[in-house]
Amino acid sequence: MLVSWAAIVLLAVSYWFQIWRIHVHKEVRDLSLPYHILLALGFGILTYQAYIDGSVVFIVKQIATTVPVVILIGQILYHRKDTWHDNKDDICEECSEELEPGWAYCPECGTRS
Repeated sequence: MLVSWAAIVLLAVSYWFQIWRIHVHKEVRDLSLPYHILLALGFGILTYQAYIDGSVVFIVKQIATTVPVVILIGQILYHRKDTWHDNKDDICEECSEELEPGWAYCPECGTRS
């Protein structure tokens, strides 16, 4: 039983680290909104199932992971229009968007850099 509770803490903390990283850096462009929405829906369904089954450990696990995923969705929605500028980064010749170091293709227009 101790291993199950330890796993819950590890899973929840991993999501909270992601939330903190977004809070500090305001960077969400690499995160998939559909992925997180589907993840939250799946966790929600499993939370309901855990409630029906009466499994306290599973209910706590589902709540401990569903809540941070919902917060991540909010952060993605809030910060999705944020842009960054680094003078060292290249600029796409086709669409004039900034390219991260090492990117082979522009994420905006798909042109090879």
